[in-house]
Amino acid sequence: MLTEREISLKWRELFRSLPITEGVYTKASELIEELPTTSPLRQRYASELSDLRRLAMPPKAATAKKRAKGKSAG
Repeated sequence: MLTEREISLKWRELFRSLPITEGVYTKASELIEELPTTSPLRQRYASELSDLRRLAMPPKAATAKKRAKGKSAG
C-alpha cells in the first residue's frame, strides 16, 4: 500500500503531461482507491478527477447533459 505522500507525487506526475488520456483517468482512479475511505485527500482527488473529466468532455456532450437535467416533467 502506498502512503499519501507517494500517492500525491504520482498524482502530480500523472497530470503533468498532456494530453490527458483515458489511461491517465484510469490510473488516477486506481490511486484514489489506494487511499483510505476516510482520507480527506481521497475526497479531494475524487472531486478533482470528476471535474477534470467534466472539463475534458466535448462541448456538445456537456450541453446535452445540461439540457437533460433542465427539462421539467410538467
